[in-house]
Amino acid sequence: MTTDHESNVNLDDATQRANQEITEAYDKRVYTSNAFPFSSPGHLRAAAHIWGLESVPLENARVLELGCAGGGNLLPFAVAYPQAHVVGIDLSSVQVKQGQEVVQALGVQNLHLHAMSLTDITPDFGQFDYIVAHGVFSWVPPEVREAMLRILRNNLSPNGIGYISYNTYPGWKAGDIVRDAMLLHSHSAQTEDDKLASAKAMLNLLSQGIASSNPLASSLRAAVAQLHQHSDYYIAHEYLETFNNPCYLLEFVNLADQHSLTHVGDADPHVEMAVTYGQNVQLNHSLVALGQPREMRQQYLDFAVGRNFRKSLVIHQARAGQIQAAPDMKRLADLRWAGQFTEVEPEANAPKGRVSFRSYKNHPLYTNDAVVMKVVRTLSEAWPASLDFDSLLERVRPVLVGVDDDATARKTLLETLQTLFRLNSLRYALELSPYDATHAVGREAPTLIPSFAHIQARRADLEFGVGTFNLWHDSINIRLREAEALVLKNIDGQRSRKQLATILRDALNRGDVVSTDGKSLKGQRNLDATADKIVGKLLDLLKQQGVLV
Repeated sequence: MTTDHESNVNLDDATQRANQEITEAYDKRVYTSNAFPFSSPGHLRAAAHIWGLESVPLENARVLELGCAGGGNLLPFAVAYPQAHVVGIDLSSVQVKQGQEVVQALGVQNLHLHAMSLTDITPDFGQFDYIVAHGVFSWVPPEVREAMLRILRNNLSPNGIGYISYNTYPGWKAGDIVRDAMLLHSHSAQTEDDKLASAKAMLNLLSQGIASSNPLASSLRAAVAQLHQHSDYYIAHEYLETFNNPCYLLEFVNLADQHSLTHVGDADPHVEMAVTYGQNVQLNHSLVALGQPREMRQQYLDFAVGRNFRKSLVIHQARAGQIQAAPDMKRLADLRWAGQFTEVEPEANAPKGRVSFRSYKNHPLYTNDAVVMKVVRTLSEAWPASLDFDSLLERVRPVLVGVDDDATARKTLLETLQTLFRLNSLRYALELSPYDATHAVGREAPTLIPSFAHIQARRADLEFGVGTFNLWHDSINIRLREAEALVLKNIDGQRSRKQLATILRDALNRGDVVSTDGKSLKGQRNLDATADKIVGKLLDLLKQQGVLV
């Protein structure tokens, strides 16, 4: 009889070859390593609280990511919590090396990246309070999936929270067809580029060339339309890799159970609420799921909404009794809230009689509710800092017309937050956000979050695989013109806005850079207003994206 350690380290030849194929694929086509907010320890801690679970405070937490690529999903947390212990592992030595170079250049002492197979992790690797595996589970052979669950069983601390994302049915049924067609058309390609081009050519048949009588036409067109929104590296890794094995939620629940783990629910708890999808879904789901266990109700809802991707929270089976049957909406009052919205002109298809907002992630919000508008505007003024429930209530009270008692006021605000929560419009945390300790409204000298300027500059190299981020763990993509890049390079926490404008003015006058409209202003005088306008717009953008502290 072999031990658990031996059974996973002494892999058979087929698994060794599969690992080698995966390594070569990611080494050849560098995957941009970005931050994913729903997998951040801060978000997982808040989500766990909504599910009724205790978790470990972030300041000194131990975090492990399986399949970390260049560390882009770990850097925001490591930078924000220098006393935490953060570890990432990945098969691709090329991507790990890039991440290690960034870590060294930034002087980040608490982040350690290793090029190794997760099958080599044993209990001796240590215990971690948050174990994250984003974009790995569906794309590896069965033996590696088993190893991931073994790691969660053996290396997750007693109050730890595990996170595993994966493609799921029924929504991925159309994706299977698209993938099969792409693989068929690209099977004889000799190079990676030819393979990708051949695969993408098949998308035309499955969208523009699909027969109207095809009963799957709408599903296939939707799958192709979603693909068109993604980059080439996403298509290559999502659809053309050797492994892509979606599963039903209940299949994942069963696998977790075999490893003494319990599936909690999605890391975005609002997606587990039938009311999120409208009254018809809520009514019919409640009828068919009445009296069913939590996991069965979640599976029924997956059928109703056609879910194709899951972000599962898992914990030790011994804690299963602590999980709430459904996300506890009363616990939203325990959280801190943040958001950034800009009021915009209503679009042609916007609901009539409502005010139109756009979040900093460009998501729309339409409302004529005075309390919703006050919450949105209040949080936008505080952004990127967060506000607790009582602070938010104090600022919202002026619009609570006719509400005199505290209990009714709290109930009204809680209902408003529940609405915005279901719409996925706000960010939330269980404890102070990284901005709350440092944020100073009207600070004289603008200050960038650590790492942003360095990574932004490195991204000029197309082979560089680490993305920029803010401390809410968002992936940030900002394209800067020449003049703006010059200003960014000089934002160091020491220079005021006026001083930054002076630097830009002189550079424009010398012809070192052109203006943001592409025109040279070399030798021109009276450029103070032009420079100040450029600096002001850049600072507004940086604040909006949460990269100023």
